[in-house]
Amino acid sequence: MPDRTRLSVGDQIRILSVPKSDFEQRERERRQGLSDAGYTADTIERIIAQHPIVTIDRIDEHGFPWFDCDLEVNGQTEFHSLAIMDDESWERIAPG
Repeated sequence: MPDRTRLSVGDQIRILSVPKSDFEQRERERRQGLSDAGYTADTIERIIAQHPIVTIDRIDEHGFPWFDCDLEVNGQTEFHSLAIMDDESWERIAPG
């Protein structure tokens, strides 16, 4: 499993899949009939489709690496910022 604590600002990673926890959250929210159910999972699916390689922009005070990205959604540009967790949903891209 990739180790998020080994990532640094400027490292590139490839987003491979939606984390299991986000899939599960989307299903719970859909069952509850919430508006915007599965927003995070949907966003990650868009990232994979549009820009699966992202650059770590910052490390927060808890040690979580974050990346920012712009996505095209229905002809509009959306800005997103997501943290990386320790799971199999991403891989580090070797430099060079």
